[in-house]
Amino acid sequence: MLEAVGVEPCEEQIYLALATAPATNADELAERTGLPCPEVHRALAGLQGKGLVDVQADPAVLIRAAPPDPALKLLALQRMDELRRAQSVISLLAERFEAYGPAWRGADSVEVIQGARAIANRYAMLQRETTQDIRALTRRPAVAVPATDNVAQREALRAGVRYRVVYDRDLLDPGSPQIPLLLEEWAALGEEMRVAPVPFKLMVFDRRQAALVPPDVASEEPVLLVIRSRPVVNCLAWIVDRIWESALPMPAALSALPDSPLQAEDRQMLALLLAGCTDQAMASQLGVSMRTVQRRVQRLLSLAGVESRIQLGWQAARRNWI
Repeated sequence: MLEAVGVEPCEEQIYLALATAPATNADELAERTGLPCPEVHRALAGLQGKGLVDVQADPAVLIRAAPPDPALKLLALQRMDELRRAQSVISLLAERFEAYGPAWRGADSVEVIQGARAIANRYAMLQRETTQDIRALTRRPAVAVPATDNVAQREALRAGVRYRVVYDRDLLDPGSPQIPLLLEEWAALGEEMRVAPVPFKLMVFDRRQAALVPPDVASEEPVLLVIRSRPVVNCLAWIVDRIWESALPMPAALSALPDSPLQAEDRQMLALLLAGCTDQAMASQLGVSMRTVQRRVQRLLSLAGVESRIQLGWQAARRNWI
């Protein structure tokens, strides 16, 4: 769960162990966590650099976890600042399009496409040209290609192209009856999916090209920017990767998780819960009553041995339930 603020999985495991009890040395931590000593040393060095571990002079207690507040809050604020700086590139692109859009047509670095049919054709071509991976942020509305009609994506997934997609949290709210079934299909074909607040629609193809729907661009027809400038594409890929790291598993993808004490319905409930869905939204997505949702949440709390939903998130991460 701490990947969202730049803490690696091994570092998180060590930090959680130290949060439970201090340690006298790295060997003790290796024994408590089951990690090899070299990994423990690397994790401690990383945690020290992030201000999450205190090394005391007192020989009785050498290594302590720094208080999560304000240490983790500071890391979260730093990540937010980095993301805001990167998102400024999107604003710059949108401003240039509004001011100089016609002059961009036919340029080598940016291709401007207008009209639903033209966008659909170009979008399909980009997917068919991809050989390795596609990273995407997706949200409402469908600009030109409804998700149910995305034949190119089905072909690319079957050809072995890796898809990592972050879906906007609003897609899990009531009113999207086709979305759960569609996500089940993408998951069965191998798409990796997560859920988070998504600020705009974006796809990155093999880190060579990117397709962006500019936010807040006033136009009678939908607009798509196909970007080939390597520095800008790298920046856009960075944005997708950071949002992916802070996102949570999509319920449709949870069938691929290893065996755990949770039943399939528990895993779906947990993913929706940690994605920030309301009880009403969870009831709608799962097709159950509000009372059933509340009963299942209580079951999860009981399984984890905790009393609050925040504590449940920590325990779910520690037990590899998510």
